[in-house]
Amino acid sequence: MVSENEIRPAPEVLEPPKAAFRVVEDDVVRTDLASRREVKYVFPCGDVAKLRGLLNGSGRRLVHNKPVSTVRSIYFDDVQLSACRANIDGVSRRKKVRLRWYDSLAPGQDLFFEIKWRNNRITGKHRLQLQTQQPITDLPYRQIVDELLGVLPASFVGELLPSNEPIVIVEYKREHFESREANLRATLDYDLAFYDQTGKRHISTAFPYRLPNVVVLEGKFPVGCEQDLKNLLHPLSPRIAPFSKYVHGCHLLGLLPMSF
Repeated sequence: MVSENEIRPAPEVLEPPKAAFRVVEDDVVRTDLASRREVKYVFPCGDVAKLRGLLNGSGRRLVHNKPVSTVRSIYFDDVQLSACRANIDGVSRRKKVRLRWYDSLAPGQDLFFEIKWRNNRITGKHRLQLQTQQPITDLPYRQIVDELLGVLPASFVGELLPSNEPIVIVEYKREHFESREANLRATLDYDLAFYDQTGKRHISTAFPYRLPNVVVLEGKFPVGCEQDLKNLLHPLSPRIAPFSKYVHGCHLLGLLPMSF
């Protein structure tokens, strides 16, 4: 029996768990991301040093955090791989949904949720910067998607909802360059690797499929500046070739029939 003078302990108040993500920067329009042409050149046995020297000679190098970035992206799709097949079929209006981070094998504190879109020959990207408030490698994919849906703007939610299955992690080294007039950007991507995420409960970076010899050079420029890209690459005159890293990963990991 408790006496009137006995002090009862206050009931413990449990704080609600922190959300996994918080938005750091909303989808801010950048002229280099909003609407542009994007072309790719594929070098099956490319010499990175020679291509780097060419771009350094006719343009200049850009450094974002590190001279060579390591880019990793989780691509989301539906179980039919509709976004992947739209790319293969050449659908003129299509989108890809991904979660991207830099310079660490597992996602760190800073992430970017991106929607890459194409409308015929014009491409663009909607990008939202996020910070993690708990290690997302500890979370199952279902919770990661639910947490994203809880913080993303409505327009982003509308893209993630139908494409919420993790399919592939794409990884590569990237170097950045721009023309002297700064109206054109180029990237060198190499040391590609792909990690199958289908059926995985958590983010998995085990058993990569590596593609070490392929180099992809991407030119990104405003509409009407095609000649500037040719000037940047002179005296090379490589042939433009389609190369979706996501599609390539799906193919190499056996997620698509070989006849695609």
